[in-house]
Amino acid sequence: MSNNQERMDELQDKRLKVNEISSSFCAAKWLQTTLYLNNGFNHSCHHPSPHKIPLEELEQNIHALHNSNFKKEQRAKMLRGERPKECEYCWKIEDLGKGYFSDRHLKSTQTWAYDKIDEIASKDPYDDIFPTYLEVSLSNACNFACAYCSPEISSKWMEDVKKNGEYPTKFGSHNLDWLKSEGRFPYDNKEHNPYVEAFYKWFPLAFSHLRVFRITGGEPTMAKEFWKVMDMLKENLDKENKPRMRFAVSTNLCTPDKLIDRLIEKINAIQDQCLEIQVFTSAEATGEQNDYVRDGMDYELWLKNCNRILDETKALLCPMTTINLLSLPSFTGFIDDVVKMRGRHNVTAFNRLPFSVNYLRFPPHLQTVLLDKTERQEYADEIQEHCEKYLEEQSSAKLYLDDLDQIKRFCDYLRTEETQWKYRGDFAKFVTAYDTRRGKNFKETFPEFAHLIDEWKYIHAEMRD
Repeated sequence: MSNNQERMDELQDKRLKVNEISSSFCAAKWLQTTLYLNNGFNHSCHHPSPHKIPLEELEQNIHALHNSNFKKEQRAKMLRGERPKECEYCWKIEDLGKGYFSDRHLKSTQTWAYDKIDEIASKDPYDDIFPTYLEVSLSNACNFACAYCSPEISSKWMEDVKKNGEYPTKFGSHNLDWLKSEGRFPYDNKEHNPYVEAFYKWFPLAFSHLRVFRITGGEPTMAKEFWKVMDMLKENLDKENKPRMRFAVSTNLCTPDKLIDRLIEKINAIQDQCLEIQVFTSAEATGEQNDYVRDGMDYELWLKNCNRILDETKALLCPMTTINLLSLPSFTGFIDDVVKMRGRHNVTAFNRLPFSVNYLRFPPHLQTVLLDKTERQEYADEIQEHCEKYLEEQSSAKLYLDDLDQIKRFCDYLRTEETQWKYRGDFAKFVTAYDTRRGKNFKETFPEFAHLIDEWKYIHAEMRD
């Protein structure tokens, strides 16, 4: 039996154990957290929307950084077999009924979670617990202003909205007054930030429990706090008797060369103290189409720096996707580029380029499911057929069964999800404003979809409600 099939069989066995706890249990609710220190938000998975950590909870209990009352309620629901609404991404995948592994299965069976699931399932869900997987966003400083991002996460987005006002769409975190009213507006670098203050008190307590520590952004390499935390990490890792933790950083890999150089230097400085280092980076299209959506990105520079990470460090490179409507025409080309990098760098059976396939749900006016089912069916068939040919490759330039599982579940989503026509008008409005503000030309960049602007602009707001 191939190692590839053995991996899938092992996942299946572990999934059965996870489901024995409950049909909605997910270890990430207990053991994973992402802290957005720039505005005090938190979630335990990148699919549900982040929620605010109330300052009054934090003042009474520093562990509320991870153990907010809201999160404890969701844990209790999961132990009762109830489905938290915020986790609908996984419920949709599981309800396809084809045995796909949802992300609650994939996360619960990771090395940072699986051996602790019996322990956490037997605890009171309202108890405080330390995460084993900690992700921290230190700042919204970023040189990108991706189409689906927002001012709370990207300083370039903030510049756009401060200069030009909010976008003419029903959804999207582009209204600064709304961000302030929801507590989502980021702290200024010069302001006292109680969440950052609490983090530096809590982190030393949590450190010994961590199996994965990940830094994200914005763009981390642009934030002074990132380099401070890297130095603090090095100091703490030097005190360990043996490597036990994986370190990860999420970066767009399109910052100036001096920052890429410094990142490589810092990675190599802690390599021997870590079990593994992962560099997460994102794309889901190619060339000009990619750069249109990820405003500020240079796709060729991104490829060059991906190869630099793989050539100049021992780190894994982990491409992530946020597949949106504008990804569809060149998504297969992106897969080709990932496979090509695997062929160059996977000189042994070990895969240095694991990647994840995720589709966009918010803002809704950029979803893939704005297209009619017939057109989505064509894209789904093309993508699945294109990717399946890489499964049988005997060289290292290939896809694996778990890659294909993710791709097939996305293709089935394309085929089966109901068309969200009500957001089409907002798509046309957004793209028109985006072109004007960012100096872009949608119709030239996406000739496949040029007709959509004229066809969809007549879907007015009152037709949505």
